[in-house]
Amino acid sequence: MILMSPYEEKKIFKLRIVYNKKGCTAAGHCVLSDPFNFTLDKNFEAVLVDGKPMPNIEGVWYKDIETDSPHLPINASKTCTPKVIAIIDRETGKRIAP
Repeated sequence: MILMSPYEEKKIFKLRIVYNKKGCTAAGHCVLSDPFNFTLDKNFEAVLVDGKPMPNIEGVWYKDIETDSPHLPINASKTCTPKVIAIIDRETGKRIAP
């Protein structure tokens, strides 16, 4: 087992979270997986915290983040029942989840 020194820099991942609120079924898996980027509204539908509306696409929100914990938004995307959350690597432009 290789242990990382507490003084080593962690890799920072530049990601874009894309969320189609119109397809949300209010299961809440995203909030359980990533409570930093998702919360629930009064109808128990997910809300992308600090998300911005996607230009020219009604009901779709996005948020650009830099994180050393990419597993949180990736798990939110993978556990989303209707698969309305996508995670994009901003450096490569590739979709990495779901």
